[in-house]
Amino acid sequence: MRRALLAAFCCGFALLLVGCGFKDGTYTAESQSFDSLGYKDRLQITVEDGVITDAQFDGVNEQGGLKSEDEAYAGRMRPLCGIDPAGIRQYYSDALTGLDDPKDLEADGVSGATVSAQHFEALWQALQSPMKKGETSPVVVADIPEFSPEEGIGE
Repeated sequence: MRRALLAAFCCGFALLLVGCGFKDGTYTAESQSFDSLGYKDRLQITVEDGVITDAQFDGVNEQGGLKSEDEAYAGRMRPLCGIDPAGIRQYYSDALTGLDDPKDLEADGVSGATVSAQHFEALWQALQSPMKKGETSPVVVADIPEFSPEEGIGE
């Protein structure tokens, strides 16, 4: 009898643990509208076997072009911030890939890219519930603050 109870308890506990992680699927969150430079940030995450296997954080313009591939934008950003959109994309991709629990994320933000860090955090938080429930419909996040063109990147 004790063995049966112990086995039932262990199975229930194992199911509880499995239910705490991410559900398999591809999840997307993006800003509600385009910023003054024509981009809106998007975070797309792929989960397989409960683990993030791919993560892409990037700005997307109306034509589908990626901010990380915009050399003119990167050329203006690098001298001011010490990093460009491709570097930011890589930083967050590396931070998320292999993650199986949202509490384990270790991404303090990118030096020189405070606004990108704020946008990433807003999009990441918006995906927490869908990733736990397996809801793969895109999530739209109300406008989050953007940098001001006075900083020189948009000029």
